[in-house]
Amino acid sequence: MNKNIPAIFLALTLFTGCGGGSDSVNDSSVSDGSTTITTPDKKTVIKNKSGKIDGKYNLWEYIIPSSDTTNVFIETTGSETNSYKTTYKTLGDTVVEVSDYASNEKTTYIKKSDRVTITFTKDGTNNGSYDLDLTADINDTVTVEDSTCRLKKYHNSITIGDKSFKDTIEIDCNGKPGYYAKGIGEVAQIEKLSENGTRSIRVLSN
Repeated sequence: MNKNIPAIFLALTLFTGCGGGSDSVNDSSVSDGSTTITTPDKKTVIKNKSGKIDGKYNLWEYIIPSSDTTNVFIETTGSETNSYKTTYKTLGDTVVEVSDYASNEKTTYIKKSDRVTITFTKDGTNNGSYDLDLTADINDTVTVEDSTCRLKKYHNSITIGDKSFKDTIEIDCNGKPGYYAKGIGEVAQIEKLSENGTRSIRVLSN
């Protein structure tokens, strides 16, 4: 396992397969807010691009901190422990996340009327993106396009490792739960790494 995994890849790991990437060869917007997609096998489909705005939980308020901050995480896999930190800079409805050890990579969150657009860049070049619904209810898919990422639970209070967090939502992608506290952002992620049950647990320490 690599030490000090860049934050961009932590986010990509959680939301793998959660929309935003396109397998289309043609993507053109139409007046009703949908998008016409021509797939590689030349089939044409219409995808509704409207994000959910009437859910109970505002994802923008949970997935990122409410102000400029630096979060320090401790990651434990078996007997191995590593640490890393991520820094968030806010400018209105845009938040930029960078790691302390991968300054050539960044994640940008943009709040829109019906969604949160998340883009990844490396060396100034786009490295993928996806859209989250602006809001969600329990058991909803959290991405605008269909995905395996769902808002599984709300925790008034939850303890992970030796840390406790309040007002936290749990988003699960392919059996990999991530935890996000309101106004704080990501506070923990848990991932099963092998068939023998070894887990990686990443928890906010500050």
